Amino acid sequence: MLRIPYRNKLLLKKLLRVVLILLAALLVLSLVLLLYYEPYIVYDRDGAHLRLSTDSGQAAVPEAAPRPTVENPLIVYDTNVPTQKSLAETGGYYITTAMLQDPEAVFDAVKKLEEPCAVMIELKSIFGNFYYSTSIGGAQTADVDIAKIDQLLTYLVDKDFYLIAVVPAFSDRAFALENQSCGLPLSSGALWMDDYGCYWLDPANETVKSYLMQIARELSGLGVREVVFSEFRFPESSSIVYSSDQTSTEILRETASELTSFFTGSNLMISFETEAADFPADACKGRLYIPNVDGSQVERYVQLYGKSEGLAELVFLAASRDTRFENQAVLRPLLSE
Repeated sequence: MLRIPYRNKLLLKKLLRVVLILLAALLVLSLVLLLYYEPYIVYDRDGAHLRLSTDSGQAAVPEAAPRPTVENPLIVYDTNVPTQKSLAETGGYYITTAMLQDPEAVFDAVKKLEEPCAVMIELKSIFGNFYYSTSIGGAQTADVDIAKIDQLLTYLVDKDFYLIAVVPAFSDRAFALENQSCGLPLSSGALWMDDYGCYWLDPANETVKSYLMQIARELSGLGVREVVFSEFRFPESSSIVYSSDQTSTEILRETASELTSFFTGSNLMISFETEAADFPADACKGRLYIPNVDGSQVERYVQLYGKSEGLAELVFLAASRDTRFENQAVLRPLLSE
């Protein structure tokens, strides 16, 4: 049996203690370096990169990039807020996901526009498919020429068009399937589905709110100036099992306020699209878009929302040339569908 002299044992203990101290010091140093360099990690579509300096040699300013989760809803990304022109002055067009099935035709039509104006594009479908090269984990892109749409977005930003993105808020089949606790359930526990085969998300769910913030943040990084959340409502169905001390209007008001507050002070405006007569417009500090209207409905919505405190502008999405739209902010379809 091998015996180690007592003096050697003491020496080994001291050596082991020194090794443990060195390992602990290295661990602490690694954590310090990770915290120090974290602001210089830049996220883009190719992944994460460490950028310590810009081409001029100065320290790089960290870009607002999408992260897997959004932890602090009070983050201000950019205090250099550009002056916003009213859409009543600039006018403009809207582009639907149906139009984007032929992105080449959309691009050709945009190139024919003589002056920069507002261009609104639906960049996510009600099924949860994205119509641009998103870097959000687990996101699905639509079965169209995404590269061409990416080129279209770059062109609009470079040519100084006022770029508006439409994002269905709570109608999202893909996200609901991946995050079933975020969906609206039936009594059986299965997810409620609408007539289009879409699952809907819970407007009060914190994961859902963070998901919407993440999408808007990514779009802002691509040059989008305004994000419009459509389908911002509870679906009307007695089959949905939902319990809350708040009314549906109170829940929507609270969620709208959180989304708005998240980007307050940034270069991104948060707006909403609705056809409802009871939308909580007092929580909206951006624009309120009214789709699918004809001239006979204009005055009704003007009376409902035209004088809402804090609302930046009331905008109609209309194909009609009805004279009752003349004194209103209107966006019209870029292509006939």
